[in-house]
Amino acid sequence: MTEFERERAMPAPAERVFTVAADVNRLGEWLPGVITVHPGEPQGVDVDVHDPAGEYEAPGVLGASREQLRLEWGRRGSSDYSGWLQVSSADGGSSYATLHLSFHGDQPANHGGDAARDVERRLDESLERLAKLVSAG
Repeated sequence: MTEFERERAMPAPAERVFTVAADVNRLGEWLPGVITVHPGEPQGVDVDVHDPAGEYEAPGVLGASREQLRLEWGRRGSSDYSGWLQVSSADGGSSYATLHLSFHGDQPANHGGDAARDVERRLDESLERLAKLVSAG
């Protein structure tokens, strides 16, 4: 298993960051890829992600815990990929967002090199886009 994690300061209170991040109509504005969201069972939503490079499509599931300011996701029917976003409060009305991905099995990112650097780049870009969305109001 290989894990990737990035943290970034956010220019708004934690509750606001979480509200923007958890808005299923805005997931595609900050997460990489083309995201399609539809109701799912059990509680939560199903998310179809189309890789920006067009390499794969991944049906997934997304769950949100407003009390914990946490989003969790993974591939439907597979344990080869999972992730989470945790938002926490900071001083002065700001916050931090931590984005974490885990790859299990024989995923390209598990072998390091360009694939791992690509994952790290996408994490950084996602957090940057989320910060811009939060700043925009």
